[in-house]
Amino acid sequence: MTKSNLRSAAAGILLATAVLAPFSLFTDQGSEAQSMGGEENDPVELTDEELEVYINERGLISMSEEEYEAMQEKLDRLGEAEDEVAALRKEAEEAEETDSDNNDANDKAEAEDEGEDQSSGDETIHQLYLVIGAGMSSGEIAILLEESKLIDDGADFRQYIEDNDLVMSIKAGQYMLDSSMSIAEIADKIT
Repeated sequence: MTKSNLRSAAAGILLATAVLAPFSLFTDQGSEAQSMGGEENDPVELTDEELEVYINERGLISMSEEEYEAMQEKLDRLGEAEDEVAALRKEAEEAEETDSDNNDANDKAEAEDEGEDQSSGDETIHQLYLVIGAGMSSGEIAILLEESKLIDDGADFRQYIEDNDLVMSIKAGQYMLDSSMSIAEIADKIT
């Protein structure tokens, strides 16, 4: 390339830059970014309806901060109540073991004194110190009662509570229950 050709090329580039620069500076850059697939810098404003549709489509749940904090408090209280129940169960099992050991020793002594063989035909009465936390369902209570052998079938208890419209009447608190009580008596005590 000669000097004159090089100067001509440089002059052409300079002229093209001078002509195209104003278009580049004064056109809307946001539309170029959108057409090129770029993101817009302005935040998107959603209406409450659009947000509700978004939440419902994805199966999400929305709640206020107060509701969330109240739910966390309930969960904390429920955890504490479960710890109390576990401790009380352990105490009850230990007490039951010592009672059964004492009863066996007393039964043997009485049988030896009377000179007859006596079998324990009495049904064992199970006791439960039930702690009902706020928001506990009748199903959860039925499971506890069934596991503690106070009732034979938790479904019967749940059915009794539902048939007598006592679901919303269950009170949080602490109750001493035993297996000699009927489902109706247990329901009366906790409502």
